[in-house]
Amino acid sequence: MKRVERILVPLDHSAGSDEIVEYACAVARGLAASIALIHVYEPPNSMVAIVAGATPGGEADADRAAGVALLDRAAAILQANGFPTSERTLERYPRASEAIVRHAQSGNFDLIVMGTHARRGVSRVVLGSVAESVVRSVRCPVMMVHLPQD
Repeated sequence: MKRVERILVPLDHSAGSDEIVEYACAVARGLAASIALIHVYEPPNSMVAIVAGATPGGEADADRAAGVALLDRAAAILQANGFPTSERTLERYPRASEAIVRHAQSGNFDLIVMGTHARRGVSRVVLGSVAESVVRSVRCPVMMVHLPQD
């Protein structure tokens, strides 16, 4: 079995994101591994222009600011758990799962710790599953943290 030295933690704005970071800290502490954070936000939908006062550029700026705040909060949890400032990546990409897989492979990560809502049936089909796509595509192990339903 390969030694786990680098853990990637993809985060979104789901309830439970802090819990994912806590799990990653526990795992990393036990393995003496480092943690890197990533948040992927999608380009704004072209339909945003039909909302009064909204612009694609404004929505992109808001998404970016929300992503930075999410990563800052996660980094604070890491520091509170004794981890040094970690790598933080904020990326804009049409499909979050593709960006996570690409980042995991290019960064030579040994483990991914991420959340899942474990949706089934129609809700899974309609909403998709970033976690499922990552598990099917990435080469390293993935630890799934069950999150509450939104």
